[in-house]
Amino acid sequence: MQFKDDINEAKKHGKDVFYNEIRKKNNCYYARKLQGDVYIKDIFIRYWPEFKKRYERRLQRPGLIESIDKFVGCHNFENGFLYYECPECGDFYMMGFSCHSRMCPSCGKKYKDQRTVKVSEKCLEVSHRQFVFTIPFQLRDYFRLYRKPLLNALFRSVDEAFNALLENHAPIAYKKEKRRLGHIDFLHTFGRDMKWHPHIHVLIAEKYWNNKGELKKYDYFSFDFLRIAFRNALFNHIYAYFKANRPKKEQQQMYLLLKELREKYPLGYYVYGKKFSKEKYTTKDMTELTNYIARYASHPPISERRITKCDIKNNTVTWFYDPHEDDDIVDEDEKIGRQYITEDVFKFMERLVLHIADKGFQQIRYYGFYSNKFKDKVKDKPLFSDKELKRMLNDTIWVNGLKKAFGYDPLLCKCGTQMILNLELSDFHRKEGYG
Repeated sequence: MQFKDDINEAKKHGKDVFYNEIRKKNNCYYARKLQGDVYIKDIFIRYWPEFKKRYERRLQRPGLIESIDKFVGCHNFENGFLYYECPECGDFYMMGFSCHSRMCPSCGKKYKDQRTVKVSEKCLEVSHRQFVFTIPFQLRDYFRLYRKPLLNALFRSVDEAFNALLENHAPIAYKKEKRRLGHIDFLHTFGRDMKWHPHIHVLIAEKYWNNKGELKKYDYFSFDFLRIAFRNALFNHIYAYFKANRPKKEQQQMYLLLKELREKYPLGYYVYGKKFSKEKYTTKDMTELTNYIARYASHPPISERRITKCDIKNNTVTWFYDPHEDDDIVDEDEKIGRQYITEDVFKFMERLVLHIADKGFQQIRYYGFYSNKFKDKVKDKPLFSDKELKRMLNDTIWVNGLKKAFGYDPLLCKCGTQMILNLELSDFHRKEGYG
C-alpha cells in the first residue's frame, strides 16, 4: 500500500517524477527479491559464520576474513549512514556506508569504474593491442598454494617477455636508447566456470619510448617469440622461488615438472593478441575494452545475474555459465550450451573466497612508459580529453551510477523535490573501513 501511495503521489508531479519513482521501486531490494534475484551478500549473511568456523585454516591469507566481514556489513546502518531529507514533504532516504571490499558486487563495480578512469588517464592516442598470457593447467595449483610470490612472478614474466621481444628486434638500439614499451597488465584469476585459472590481460600501445623522449611506431609482435620468451621467464621465476624457499624434495619435483612441460610444449603457451587500430576504434571502444578488462580484476568472479537460486532448505546454490568453447561457433546445434551447476552452498562460497585478492595486492599494474616513473617523460597526446575523463569520473559517484545503470535518481523525492543531505541526522560514527 505504501508503494502504491508513493506512485500515486509521484504521478501528480509529472511524467519524469512518476517514472523515476517506478524505477526506484522496481529496483529496490525487496522488489528484486520478488523478481527472483539472488544476492551474494544474503548468502554470506546467512552462512558466513558457519563457513568461517568450518574453514578457519583456509582463511589465513592477509586481510581475507577482514574483507568478508566488511562485505557482510556493507550498507548496514549500524556501520554509519547518510541521511537525505526532502525540504518540502519531509520524506527521506538513508544511504548506508560502503564496505570497499572487492568481494562486494556493489563496491566492486565502483572500484572497477574508478580503475577504468585511472587506466583511461594513462592511455595515449595510439593504436593498442590486447594480449592474454596463460599458464599450463599443471601449474595452477602451485599458483594457488604459493599465491603471492608466483602471481608476482607472472606479472614480471609478461613484462620480461615484452622487453625481450623489443631487445630482439634491435639489440644495440634497445640498450643504447633504453627503449621501453608501454603496457597495462590486469590479473584475472578465474574463467566463466569460476575455477582457479590465473592469467594476465595486457593492454599495450604500439609504440616504444626512447631516451630522447620520442615515441616510435612498433606494431609487429611475434607471437612465436613471445610464447617462448614468456615461458622461459615464467619457468625461471618459478624455479628460483622453489630453490630459495622450498625443501629439496619439492625443488626436484618442480624441476622435473618444468622439464616435462618444456618438452611437451616446445613452442610455449597460449598467447593471444588482438589488434585495435587507431583508425578503426573510437574512445568509446577503448572505454568498453578497459571496462571489460578491469571488471575481472575488480569484481567477484560471478555476476549475481548468473545465480538462479539459493535453496535454504537443502543448502544449495544454482548458477550457470556459457562455455568459452561456444564463442566462435555459429551453429547452435554444435554448441555445448549453457551449463547449470547446483552445488553445496559452502562449495559455492569456497569458489568465491578463493578469488579474493590478498590485502594490498595490486591486480592492475603499469609498465614501461605507462608506469609512474615515466609520468613526466612522455609528452604525447592522451586518448581521452579532460572533458571525457571528468564525465567518466562523474559517473563513478553513487547517485550518477544509479542513474546510468538503472535510470533513476535515488534523491528525487516523490513530490518532485531534490532531497538534500542532513548532517545532523546522519551517523558518522562508522566502523573502520566503511565510508
